[in-house]
Amino acid sequence: MKSMLLRDSVKKASQFQKVLHKDPNQAEKLLEERRQLLEQAISTIEDDDSHSKVSLQSHLDRLKRDENLMKRVLSNEVSSAGLDNTENVKAMENMYELQEANSLDNSIRGTNELLERALATREDFEYQSSVLQSVSDRVNRVALTIPFINQVLRKTKSRKQRDVIIFSILISTLTLLFFFFH
Repeated sequence: MKSMLLRDSVKKASQFQKVLHKDPNQAEKLLEERRQLLEQAISTIEDDDSHSKVSLQSHLDRLKRDENLMKRVLSNEVSSAGLDNTENVKAMENMYELQEANSLDNSIRGTNELLERALATREDFEYQSSVLQSVSDRVNRVALTIPFINQVLRKTKSRKQRDVIIFSILISTLTLLFFFFH
């Protein structure tokens, strides 16, 4: 659920960038929606999940920068009628710097998403490894109950050799059964 909330927050941030200069009212609504999504994500975070805390802090920092950007845009629009040329140039430079900061934030957000996916993949691999290990243990226990295989397995010293023997017997038995019944 937390990742879904953060994904929605990223979508709102993207929409915010698109409508910031076109419709400030819509941009304010998007900021408020992002704030609510991040508050929900804070309530679902676990105490021992440090990666989630770092990711969530990054999202909160981004929200603060976007709020500051919104304030600057609104103040620029209000005071743009009375600005002289040098102030207008400074405002444009500030806007350029803010756009660069937003670009950096986007790349950081992309990196965070990539790290989250990598950690999720790692957890999936660990889970699959534990499942395969339990299956291997079950096959070994079943193989030890069959008299002939039990004698062969007692003579083998290493676990890897034992697993190879078990799986080769299993594959050959299944192959013979396939040819016999086919």
